[in-house]
Amino acid sequence: MIREQSLFPVSVKQIEEQNDLRNSRLFSKINLRDLSLFCRQFSTILRAGVPITQCLDILSRQTTSIGLKTLLEKVNKDVHKGKTLYEAMSSHPKQLPGIMIHMIEAGEISGTLDASLDRLAIHFEKEHKLKQRIARTMTYPIVVIIVSIIVVIFLLTNVVPTFTTIFNNNDLILPLPTIILLSLSSFLRENGVLLLVGVMLVVLILRIAVTTNRGRYHWHKFLLNAPVIGKLQRKILSARFTRTLGVLLSTGIPLVQSLQVVSRVANNEVAQRGILEAEEKVRQGMGLTQALEQLNLFPPMVTQMIMIGEDSGTLDAMLEKTADFFEDGIDSEITKLTTLLEPTIIVVLGLIVAFIVLSIALPMFEMMNMVT
Repeated sequence: MIREQSLFPVSVKQIEEQNDLRNSRLFSKINLRDLSLFCRQFSTILRAGVPITQCLDILSRQTTSIGLKTLLEKVNKDVHKGKTLYEAMSSHPKQLPGIMIHMIEAGEISGTLDASLDRLAIHFEKEHKLKQRIARTMTYPIVVIIVSIIVVIFLLTNVVPTFTTIFNNNDLILPLPTIILLSLSSFLRENGVLLLVGVMLVVLILRIAVTTNRGRYHWHKFLLNAPVIGKLQRKILSARFTRTLGVLLSTGIPLVQSLQVVSRVANNEVAQRGILEAEEKVRQGMGLTQALEQLNLFPPMVTQMIMIGEDSGTLDAMLEKTADFFEDGIDSEITKLTTLLEPTIIVVLGLIVAFIVLSIALPMFEMMNMVT
């Protein structure tokens, strides 16, 4: 068409994709539920004999997730250009979990892509349910704590000052609890804004510190060794480690490569470094059981089940059973934590309210005695 018009190209440039709202971080996030649904539907359509490009087109049209829709459109374009599904998806490591990319690679190589997608669907579904259970459990205590703080601040800044005027007008000798309460009320009213700014700065500094490798490592180490939540954190870590490693091994991915993938999806800096240390030792010829025992990171049951799996040649199956066991244990641990938190919060709130009431009541009784 250009030649017919007697035109000649002077330069050729690739058209860059326009940055729209769909490419922003807000809309590019893909949650585990959407990934689970995508993998299950993808597997079903593949089994029906539909080509991969057509599968991607169908799934991108029907998904309600903006991030997943945009991603599938890009992946579909790359597959049309001749890339494999693994190559197309590996271009988006920030949006897709490492376990998904590597399992799709293993599925394409072995010709069992549909089975790999089924395993991924189950894996993401269990991960989603685990996160939901933790979120539901922690919502009530967090809401109660926030409401309690707001109520206490309201009492100190709006209710207590009215009694301050009454006490000052009667020239009373105030007891120590009342003096502490009035001083705290006065401090909050005079320096409330500065205190709020200070708290915000501390939170901001902590958030920035946690974004660094060193800060994240120390924070995750603190969580793993914390008195109450440390045990729960280790059970969650054990469940994710065994589930992810078991799924990867079941698709034929080598142990060393599987450990590398697991370290990237561990969501814990201490675990990530530890798993990479274990991977290096396995690469040098050490058994997985011995390598993990030296970390002192997982409960004894994890290493015992892995040892049985290594000896019997059923490591992937043993890891799956271990993950099921720890996921069931997480429920009981969360219930235990909730039953401990709820009365603790109520007792602390009751003590604070009792202190405020007592601090106000003592001078009031003295005033009544003076009148009588």
